[in-house]
Amino acid sequence: MRKNLNFIVLSGLFFGLGFVTCLNDLLTPILKNLFLLSYYQANFVALAFFTAYFIGGLFYFLSSLIGIKFFVHLGYKGLIVLGLILAGIGCLFFIPAALYKSYIIFLVGLFSIGFGFAFLQISINPLALISGSEQTAASRLNLAQGFNSLATALAPIVGVYVFYKLLGVNNNHSNLKYPYIFFFLFFIAFALLIIKCLKTDEVKITSHEASKPYALNHANLIFGALAIFFYVGSEVSIGTNFISYLKSSESLSLGDNIAGKLLAFYWGGAMIGRFLGGIALSNLTKFRKLIYMIIIAVILTFLILQITGIKRLNLSYYVCFQALAIILFTVSNNSRINLLLFALVNIINLVIGASIHNSWFAIWAILSMGIFNSVMFPNIFDLAIDGLGKYKEQGSSILVMMILGGAIMPIIQGHFADVSNIVSSYYVPIIGYVYIFLYAVFYSKKTYQLIKNT
Repeated sequence: MRKNLNFIVLSGLFFGLGFVTCLNDLLTPILKNLFLLSYYQANFVALAFFTAYFIGGLFYFLSSLIGIKFFVHLGYKGLIVLGLILAGIGCLFFIPAALYKSYIIFLVGLFSIGFGFAFLQISINPLALISGSEQTAASRLNLAQGFNSLATALAPIVGVYVFYKLLGVNNNHSNLKYPYIFFFLFFIAFALLIIKCLKTDEVKITSHEASKPYALNHANLIFGALAIFFYVGSEVSIGTNFISYLKSSESLSLGDNIAGKLLAFYWGGAMIGRFLGGIALSNLTKFRKLIYMIIIAVILTFLILQITGIKRLNLSYYVCFQALAIILFTVSNNSRINLLLFALVNIINLVIGASIHNSWFAIWAILSMGIFNSVMFPNIFDLAIDGLGKYKEQGSSILVMMILGGAIMPIIQGHFADVSNIVSSYYVPIIGYVYIFLYAVFYSKKTYQLIKNT
C-alpha cells in the first residue's frame, strides 16, 4: 500500500517535470523573436536548462566521493523537496527577466529550474523502479514516465493558448512572468505535499557508502551514460527546433498557432508510447497486450486531437506509425530489443524528415518519433543500472549528469541551421540514434577494474 502511494505521488512529480520542461520548446521561438536571436543563440534556452542537470548531478556525484553526508541525511524525500524549492526559486527569476527584458536573467532562471530538476531526476527514477516488484521495474518506470509524457502532450496546447492568446507575449513581453509565478506556487505546494504524503522509511540512499565511483566499473553504465546523452540531446533538439522547422519556407510555412499545436503530437506520441511500453513490458498475455495497446492508442490519439482543436487534420500517417510501434512492441520482449528497433525506426524517420521536408509525410515522420522515443529513457536507465547493486544511486547520478546532451546537441543543431537551414539541421540528431542502436546491439554487463578497491 505504501509503495502504491509512493508511485501515485511520483507520477504527479513526473507530470510536473514534463509540463515545465516542454514549455521550453515554446519559450525558445518566443525569446528568439523577442531578442532577435539566431538559431544558435535561441538554443541557449536548452543549453542553460540542461547544463544545470549536469551541474546538479555532478554535485551529487562528487559529494559521494569526498564523503559529504548532506544527501544521505536528506534521503529521497529531502532530495525531492530540495529540487522543488530550487526549481521554484528559478521561476521567480522570470519576474525581473520579463519586466526588464533581459535574456541573461531568463537563462539564469532556466538554469535554476534545471538545477532543481536534476535532484528530482536523481531521486524519482530509482524510487519509481523500487516502488514495487523487481520483475515489473521497467514497466513501472515506463508507466510513471507516461504521466511525464501526458504533461508534455498538454504543455504545447496549453502554452499556445496562454502565451499567444491569453497573454499576447509577442506584443507584451512582461506577461511572460505570469506562468512562472504559477509554477513557483505549484512547486512549493507540491513540496509540502511530498513532506506530508511520501513515505520512504524503508528506502535508504546508499551511494554514499562508496568513497570512489565504483559504479564506473560497469560497462553497461559507462556506455549507457553516453546513450542517455545522445537520447536526451536528440529528443530535445528535435522538439526545440520543430516549430522553426514547421514555419520554415523549406517546409510548409505554418503559423505559430498551428505549429505549436502540432508539437503536441510529438510529445503526445511519447505519452502514447510510454503507456504502450508499460503494457508491453507487463506480465499480461500477448493477446491482451495487443488489445490493450490498440485501445490505449486510439483513446489517447483521439484525446490529443480533441485537445489541440485542429480541424480537418489527416492522421493516416500517424496511425500507420502507431501500428508499426504496436507491432514492434509485440515482437520485442525485452528492453534491449525494443531499444534497438525503435532507434532504427527513428534513424529512418529523421532521414525522411530532412530529405522529403516539404510534405506532410515528412512532418508526420518527425512527429511520430515521439512514439519511438517514448521508452528509450526508462529502458536505457534500466539497462544502465542493472547489476550495480548498492551503487545504483551513484549510477543514477551519473546518468542524470548525461542529460547534458539536451544542452549540447541543440546548440550544434542551431549552428547547422544558421550556416545551412533548419531543415538540413535535422540530420544532426541522427548521430544520437545511431549510437543508441549500437548500444543496444553491443550491450554488455561486463565489469572492469577502472576504479580499484583498496
